[in-house]
Amino acid sequence: MMDGLPWGGKDVAGLPRHLRGFAQTHLALRRDSKRLVAAAPLLTSAGLPRAAKWWRQLRAILDWHHRTEDEILWPGLIEHAPEIAAGTRRMARDHVALDDSILRVTEALEGGRTELIGGPVDTFDTVLRRHLNEEEELAFPVFVQVPAHEFAALERRVLAAAPFHVKRVLPPWLLDALPQPGGVMPAPVRLMGRTLLGGAYRRTLTGILEPR
Repeated sequence: MMDGLPWGGKDVAGLPRHLRGFAQTHLALRRDSKRLVAAAPLLTSAGLPRAAKWWRQLRAILDWHHRTEDEILWPGLIEHAPEIAAGTRRMARDHVALDDSILRVTEALEGGRTELIGGPVDTFDTVLRRHLNEEEELAFPVFVQVPAHEFAALERRVLAAAPFHVKRVLPPWLLDALPQPGGVMPAPVRLMGRTLLGGAYRRTLTGILEPR
């Protein structure tokens, strides 16, 4: 079971259906950060290019997730709960700090010096987990106030704003070693995530699951 479930101690399946995609995304981010921390001390110069390729994929997801929160999700939620405006501004500032930690990991993985990877990776993990916890403490009490159909409309806008290379990897990424409750994605998309889209995703994943 994944660690860190600040939404009242429930697993994803215990949440209303329209909130499970957001929760699953945060679980996937925690999972990948944990994988990066585990792989960092094992990487050699020969394995850095594969790990960097995997990281570029995760970075694209992070960039999309945070950009659409700031531009779509938070403004939509403020219409229902104006009192969270200050909290969402704090989340946007957190994104700046997280972006800085992401850049440092990128520089470390692409710099070719394995001895410099550990510090940036540990900082990223710390910043990411703190941010996710704070964001969930702010967001989930508001989420339940928003009518399900309106939240679903916001989520569709978020998904529509994903670049193609992110849309291609999201299904297998969200299904990878995580609980798979109903409501996260339609059955045909789940099937594509395990088959058509899953092969390329799994090949990229070896860069971090089989560090060398």
